[in-house]
Amino acid sequence: MKIKPERDSLAVALDAVNDRWSLHIVRALAFGASRYTEILRAVGAPRDVLAARLRKLAESGILQARATESGKTAGYELTQKGKDLGQVILVLKRWGDTYSEDDVPRVDFIHDVCGEVFVAEVRCRACGRPVRSGELSFDQESRSC
Repeated sequence: MKIKPERDSLAVALDAVNDRWSLHIVRALAFGASRYTEILRAVGAPRDVLAARLRKLAESGILQARATESGKTAGYELTQKGKDLGQVILVLKRWGDTYSEDDVPRVDFIHDVCGEVFVAEVRCRACGRPVRSGELSFDQESRSC
């Protein structure tokens, strides 16, 4: 791919999670953490940083606070936008499985539909083929395979 420094949808997506903690927070919520203390324990961020990231992710529509009837925050949950970000995390997981040290534990996800271990793969929507490094180029106009 050639360098494209202008702001585009990819830059917007990267800006949404461009800090050390945001994807860890999304991961913690996806694994079932919902209360502030559960997220804090799962992520390990300093309290002030975690609070700021939760606000940022809520403002960007990736998560939302769940409030009690009295208006107090009872926890957090991913919005559909945040759940869709999980697909990105699954691709990152595959990369981590490939390149992490041998002594790093791996987490397997089971595809509930077929019962097999799920491995994320990026495919071209038009032709269905897996996309490998070096097979993409940038063009101002939309193209299909």
